[in-house]
Amino acid sequence: MLKQVVNNNTHKIAMKQFSTSSIALAGRQTGGRRKAEKKFDVDFMPKFDFDDQTTIGHNLFDNIREVRKYLRKTEFELPKLNAYAKPFEAPTKDQILKFKSHTYLGEGHPVEKKAVLSVKVADLGLNETEKHKFLLLSGPRYNVNTEELVMSSEKFPHRKQNKKFLIDTLQKLIKEAKDAKDTFADIPLDLPKPKQRLEFPKEWIRSPTPTTTVQASTEAKIIEELVQSDSNEPKTV
Repeated sequence: MLKQVVNNNTHKIAMKQFSTSSIALAGRQTGGRRKAEKKFDVDFMPKFDFDDQTTIGHNLFDNIREVRKYLRKTEFELPKLNAYAKPFEAPTKDQILKFKSHTYLGEGHPVEKKAVLSVKVADLGLNETEKHKFLLLSGPRYNVNTEELVMSSEKFPHRKQNKKFLIDTLQKLIKEAKDAKDTFADIPLDLPKPKQRLEFPKEWIRSPTPTTTVQASTEAKIIEELVQSDSNEPKTV
């Protein structure tokens, strides 16, 4: 019985040691108000003696420094790139793939990782049966007007990865097109009609009116008379 009373008393004493006040009221228990630190207090700020630039002035100086930095690069560093210059070489017949990408100088952009591949279908060396199957597999990625296959990818975070993915996809398409097990000959190829280039009808061209022909003839006569009069005048030495 005595042990139970002692245990109960010790349990109660242990429970009374914990505080029930909230954290927000912990600093107000003494009744006084906390003072702000001096470095953040307006009353303790040093007096401005007009011996320094304002914030706008410092921003202006930063812009001037940045412009001068790039001017120094243009003057001293850009001429060093001439050592790495290479003459332009036109693509050979084997280089049939064309890639398109975007680059934003001085800043990053999500579209920079995108790569676009285009290739002439006639340069792939496919016969009519293989071309029929290739166009069926390509779907809307085949441009009828330019006769090119156009594919784009932004699946991966880097541009080189997207280029590699497009090249692998093109190789898979060519491999499937050359597979003679199923030529898809029973599936018709429904391609949209190419855009026709409109030409102005020759029948709609207006013939010159009589007034314009008369005016042109009179102007020609006046010019001839002026030339003859200049040639007939005696030259003075």
